[in-house]
Amino acid sequence: MTTQLPHDPYIDAVLNALTTAGLEPDDSWTGEDEVDRYDTGLDAGCTTMLDAHLVWMESSAHPHGIHLVWEHPAEQWQWAPRKADGSLERDLEFLPMLGRWSAPAAIVPVVRALLAGERLPEGHAPYWHEADAVRRAVTEWAGRTS
Repeated sequence: MTTQLPHDPYIDAVLNALTTAGLEPDDSWTGEDEVDRYDTGLDAGCTTMLDAHLVWMESSAHPHGIHLVWEHPAEQWQWAPRKADGSLERDLEFLPMLGRWSAPAAIVPVVRALLAGERLPEGHAPYWHEADAVRRAVTEWAGRTS
């Protein structure tokens, strides 16, 4: 039995928006076991974070595809092109236009631009109004793991 993670409803909404737009990733997963690289407190290296990974294996601009990442407690989505072996070509780069709870439909044009190697949309994506319940669940999860 797979346990639903607190951020799964948001990532599912993002995946639905991408799929509807014809940009379904080749692979995706969510987790809660990665070391929280943002924790600089006394427990640094011992706490975990929530994350989600969306992977496209190829694109017109990146022959080995791209990797899109959502992490809590990061404030923005991140991305990097992939190497032939599936590892990242470089460190993840923040996408300032995509906040942690950006509207799923607003992620579509960013992914489309990344895949095509085009200029990224300017401004900030609107907040996902359905995020309140998910945010509460994520906050509760973070309180149990700290």
